[in-house]
Amino acid sequence: MTVIQPPGTHLTKRGLVLPRGPAGTWDAGMVESPVAMVWLDDRGYGMAYTGYAWTNPPHLGYTAVSTPQIGLAWSGDGVHWTKDPRSPILGPSRQAGTPDEAGTAGPFVWHEDGTYYLFYFGVTEAGYERGRKTLNLATSPDLYHWTRYEGNPIIEPAGAGWRSEAIWHPNVVKVGGTYFLFFNASGVVEGREEEFIGYATSPDLYSWIVEDEHAPILQGSGVPGAWDATGRAGDPCVFRVEDRWFMAYYSWDGTHAQDGLAWTTPEAFPLGWRPYANNPVLRLGAPGTFDALHAAKPFILRTPAWHFHFYTAVAEDERREIALAIEDLA
Repeated sequence: MTVIQPPGTHLTKRGLVLPRGPAGTWDAGMVESPVAMVWLDDRGYGMAYTGYAWTNPPHLGYTAVSTPQIGLAWSGDGVHWTKDPRSPILGPSRQAGTPDEAGTAGPFVWHEDGTYYLFYFGVTEAGYERGRKTLNLATSPDLYHWTRYEGNPIIEPAGAGWRSEAIWHPNVVKVGGTYFLFFNASGVVEGREEEFIGYATSPDLYSWIVEDEHAPILQGSGVPGAWDATGRAGDPCVFRVEDRWFMAYYSWDGTHAQDGLAWTTPEAFPLGWRPYANNPVLRLGAPGTFDALHAAKPFILRTPAWHFHFYTAVAEDERREIALAIEDLA
């Protein structure tokens, strides 16, 4: 195996790139969970993200928001972003008994054969990530007109183990003719109640089989005093560089959340994940800065020139917005 420098381990922070909306707008409470990609048309870079309404100004944080919805933003260079005025593109169904009646969050967009596939987790109660949380799918020809899959939810809590409580953020990659959907779930592993990472497979993007036998495939160390002391591993973002697969993810120590990196070989994929020895790769900012409380929930976008590491930045006053760190690949 060729030894390569782990990607994204020498990041330079560029600051906030997508702020909350003005008071009274759909995303005035907070924005988070960025998913960016190079679009297959003339729009350049696109970003799907979650926005929350602001329900209790001037307070910030979990208790001051409600109604998660999914929006779009565009960029010509990956650094400077403009929100799409047609956002939000998908919000709560507002139909009792549906898996996303109170909101849609944690988006991931896949484009293939002229169709956009939007994976997201739905919530059933008002507030920040409240109620039952399941993984769902919608499709669109244009990113603006969406049809919810009639078979939703595609993945839901099950059993008494690692995914017994909730299903969170999706990330899809394709290897040969098989789609792999990595996600984090809340449950119990060896007596620890936390979030852990596992995966499901599909031949068609609609029907998914969760691989429970070897789950979770990644969890935090649980070592007291470590950056991942809680044992959490969440929000996976999987990508390949040369002869290794990498997974960016976040963990927290009970107070602060930061992003780490794990890797595996093509032979072991989708198993065999090994955390990078020098985690976290993205660290907190200094006191008083935009990411002094949390610097976490990664999404990685790579071009020939740049490694983009988008993340949710949380200041000490709980102001939650989207930030960027980059690594020059030239």
